[in-house]
Amino acid sequence: MVYDLHTHSTFSDGTTSPAANAAMAAAAGLVGLALTDHDTMDGWPEAAEACAEHGLDFVPGVELSTEYEERGIHLLGYWVDSQHPALVAECQ
Repeated sequence: MVYDLHTHSTFSDGTTSPAANAAMAAAAGLVGLALTDHDTMDGWPEAAEACAEHGLDFVPGVELSTEYEERGIHLLGYWVDSQHPALVAECQ
């Protein structure tokens, strides 16, 4: 079982739509796909629908931009609660 657990779309700094990501993943023979756009979960509905259409498992994710000791860090989260107030605030 092969999944791509780190993809971006045009909802952040990617060059393809969530639907195009799903189509490419299916064409490559993957089983599932995570959409981990930077600081946004806005692409999830499109990605989930496209993954279902292509028979892929959809893994909802997000890549949060943060800092530690004045250094930029990107933190990946999977199956996060998209309605959690702190996460919603962080992604605005």
